[in-house]
Amino acid sequence: MKSITRWVGLSAVAALAACAMPADVSDVQTILGSKATTGTPFTQALFQEYQAYTKQQVQTEVEWVDASETARKGLKAGAGEAVLPDELGTRVLPAATVPELTAARARLMGYFQGGATQRVPAAAAKAQVAFDCWLEQAAEGYAASPCKATFLAHEPILKKAVGVTEVAADVRRSFMVNFDLGSAKLSPQALQTLKEAAAAQAQMYAPLVSVAGYTDTLGSADANLRLSRQRADAVTAELTKLGVNPAIIAENALGESSLAVATGDNKAEAKNRRVEITLAGPTWSHGRYGGYAYGDRGHGWGGGYYGHNGFAVFFLPGSSRLGTADIERLKMVVAAQKNMKPKTVTVVGFTDQTGSAATNARLSRERAQAVAAEIAKLGGSTTSVEARPGETWGSSYDGQARRVEILFGY
Repeated sequence: MKSITRWVGLSAVAALAACAMPADVSDVQTILGSKATTGTPFTQALFQEYQAYTKQQVQTEVEWVDASETARKGLKAGAGEAVLPDELGTRVLPAATVPELTAARARLMGYFQGGATQRVPAAAAKAQVAFDCWLEQAAEGYAASPCKATFLAHEPILKKAVGVTEVAADVRRSFMVNFDLGSAKLSPQALQTLKEAAAAQAQMYAPLVSVAGYTDTLGSADANLRLSRQRADAVTAELTKLGVNPAIIAENALGESSLAVATGDNKAEAKNRRVEITLAGPTWSHGRYGGYAYGDRGHGWGGGYYGHNGFAVFFLPGSSRLGTADIERLKMVVAAQKNMKPKTVTVVGFTDQTGSAATNARLSRERAQAVAAEIAKLGGSTTSVEARPGETWGSSYDGQARRVEILFGY
């Protein structure tokens, strides 16, 4: 069958389906001739990626069953619906591939929770479809998956690229690890330091972890920039392994700029071969937002860490379901409530502006009620539940609008 794929075009899809495949190919035919009609920039990009992947499965791989499933996902995305990366349970996988794929999916979901679908929708869509393809190829026994390479190539784009200077550090702790000349390998001492940094992040609930890589001036500026990236990547990977959510890591590669010890050009200096890790986060405070405290220095929502480990959880389009990460965040809110003892705890549900007024009114109420119920389940309490459908910042498709805020009053 694959011998004829060089001349198979889109016009031949129906003919091939009729003579070769028992699977339902109506979705394949539909997606190959469709365009996204609604939704966010992310869902529209996701449609395009699934459309391209369906075409590849039909014309190159001649895998109609997989193409039909890919097409169904793409059509949902094209209609503005939420489509998640495939679960590992959808495939029979070699046991050796499961740990790496599990970790990759967890990282991907962490980036999505951290707002990557809003910040870099095209890259996020590319990474999701590459992950689905990687999963498929692993199940088929590909030792060197091209889709895995695509996923890993796009993963750095999904990380936050926000400098610590953009965040007021009412609470801040810094750590530093050094490297051998020309190396990005973590020493035993560096590994111990990173364990301490990860433990501190977990203890203080720091909503932003800055990882900045540097070099000395020995060598060319371009080579040093690459080396500083490799060092920052190594630290980020180790912090992620130690339990730090990659979605809150802001990674920068700064090469031979900002030397710790001033030297001339082409000079080796051990103290300049470093990565600086900064845990930046505000103390809980009384805010301007109606007199409530919500963990952003009292200056309203903003900064590079909107909603992370704070008094907000975010939802997929059309959904009021709480995910695992949301429940973990609410555990932190309940802990903060017990420590701070606010007089009131107000739960407010919001939506974006993409649905009807009636749908948004219902959905904002359901989201608030789901959060209030989970807070009660976790041992906390709420004094009121409100719904404010359709209130957004910026775009009417803004993912930050699909949220529930938990506001402490004093």
